[in-house]
Amino acid sequence: MSSIDLSQYEADVAAAEAEVTRIREENALVAEEYRGDPSQDAHEVLRRGAASLAAARERLEAARVALKLAQKTGSPHGLLAQGGVVSGSVAVAIPPGTPSAERARIVEEALAAELTGAARELGVVLAAPVERYTRERPGRDAEGRTILDVSGHVEGDVLMPAVSRAARNARRG
Repeated sequence: MSSIDLSQYEADVAAAEAEVTRIREENALVAEEYRGDPSQDAHEVLRRGAASLAAARERLEAARVALKLAQKTGSPHGLLAQGGVVSGSVAVAIPPGTPSAERARIVEEALAAELTGAARELGVVLAAPVERYTRERPGRDAEGRTILDVSGHVEGDVLMPAVSRAARNARRG
């Protein structure tokens, strides 16, 4: 592993943990208010709070994975296969306006070997095309590359995508 500065990754994890804690506390107050006033408006505020907490948990998990990858490989990108789950990210150069078939080929080329290796490490095979295991993050990295979160879980003897179709299509829509 190269000598990478882990302090930024540790700070990202700490900030994400603090954000989850803050949102949980806010949601507890909102839930208490909802018990006193179970109106439709209060329910909507409670629902938005739950969605915010879910998004914060996803950011926390991504920060933890980036830290583990940085410790293991010296890079924030790569895949971790442990406990029946594959998670991580990959940075891919996808030019703007790329047709979906070409995009799928670029993702396949960049990720297939690593994802297949992670599945093999877990003793399973892939259940779907490589692109199905990815979700695009908003924006680009400093080098203009698209960052794709990669996620899968083991079911029986196959690695199933753990990214919903809606989540995958949210940025492309």
